[in-house]
Amino acid sequence: MLRRVFSFIATAALASAGFLSAATPAQAAIVDIPFGPLSIGEYCAAKIHPDAWIGFYEASGLKCYTPSGSSGLIFRGAGDPYLACKHLTADVIMAALRGPSDGIICRAVR
Repeated sequence: MLRRVFSFIATAALASAGFLSAATPAQAAIVDIPFGPLSIGEYCAAKIHPDAWIGFYEASGLKCYTPSGSSGLIFRGAGDPYLACKHLTADVIMAALRGPSDGIICRAVR
């Protein structure tokens, strides 16, 4: 009888240990996701101005433009880099950083 009680306790302890080890959350990874001017343009067209289809994360902030053949770029408005990252990816965004060629780097948690 005592052997059965100890066997039952040992089985219950192993089962709960297995449950707890399976229930621990996975480690999150922090990744940098780069986006170029045309990707930023998707955010610009959706949130800033419907004619804007190119965007740059400049030193003064995120700017949206419409290309014009002879005169270069037509400024359409300014946007929020963090909100652009939220628009471009479904990941949890930690920060929006200025990338090469005035692109945007979205630092995300996966």
